[in-house]
Amino acid sequence: MSENSVQDVFIHLGGQDDNLGDSALRAAYFEAAQGPGRQFHVHFEGQTTDYLTGIPLKPEHKVYNDRDEWIAASNSSKGAVMLFNAGEINPGRAYPPRHTAIQLRNIVDRGGMIIMAGTGLKDPSKLDASGIHPLLREAKIASWRDKPSRDAAGFGTWAPDWAYALGTPTSQWAPAEARPLLAVSLRYDRPLPGAEWIEGVRALAAQTSSEIVTLAQVARDAPRAVQLAQMLDGEYLTPPSMKHADLDAHARHTYGQALAVISDRAHGLIIAATEGAYPIGSAANPQKIKRLLAAADLGDLVGRYDQLQEFSARFDAQLPEFKPAVDTARQRLAELTRRINDAMDSMR
Repeated sequence: MSENSVQDVFIHLGGQDDNLGDSALRAAYFEAAQGPGRQFHVHFEGQTTDYLTGIPLKPEHKVYNDRDEWIAASNSSKGAVMLFNAGEINPGRAYPPRHTAIQLRNIVDRGGMIIMAGTGLKDPSKLDASGIHPLLREAKIASWRDKPSRDAAGFGTWAPDWAYALGTPTSQWAPAEARPLLAVSLRYDRPLPGAEWIEGVRALAAQTSSEIVTLAQVARDAPRAVQLAQMLDGEYLTPPSMKHADLDAHARHTYGQALAVISDRAHGLIIAATEGAYPIGSAANPQKIKRLLAAADLGDLVGRYDQLQEFSARFDAQLPEFKPAVDTARQRLAELTRRINDAMDSMR
């Protein structure tokens, strides 16, 4: 491909329509792949304008809501790049699905390349690695978002989730003494913690002289956030709207004033961490949030509901390592970004 030619780049950026974490990680991935001479062909699958406000689209990007049209465009392009969708996958017996595998094969056969960066398994312990298509194993770049996902798949490298790349530089974080809040956010579809957990949250708020607030980064979590505010004698902070751009600004503003966040939402914890609120993962089943926080060396205070009071006792000792961990995560993502751009530029 000559220096003056346009490089076609195909990327699927769909995710859960009401989930801020899904747009945030894909926004960071999309931004990492930007560069001169690239024509982006972006596919969504029925996402509303609320979701799309969280993706940094530009007028020159070609957007496809119809999968067949997007696939047809990739089939007619020579030397194209396929940026495999980031985020969580839950493979069945064969992955990716047949129609996606055919699309990938057509791109490779026409002199293109595959890049898979930021993919993670829902549960690495349940993966049958033999079902992963060879084309993904042969991708120019294959990078998982946590080490257990990489180890289960048996190929590629790993780096922290893309969402760590966003947010406020650590040098600009408000100091601990200027953070009066303790933020709480829990999933709507998990068991409600018991009285011991409620007392643990209150005790940490008293220990840190913090005011308890609740919020929801996922629209379906809002009723649970209201309920928690009532149970904790805290305040539910209502976002201006559920448009992802508004929700992102609301969440980051809140976390920028919080000393810590207690959550079972992986990207609630990650986005909070990028704004200087220490992530305390507390869940009925913490395996996923443990993996995604551990990828950034922030997994020490992640566990079951009944471990919360133990985490409170260790909270102060963990704070000195917080900023260095976020900085290192961002450095690793910057290196992955460089690798992606070098690979794409090598085809020009």
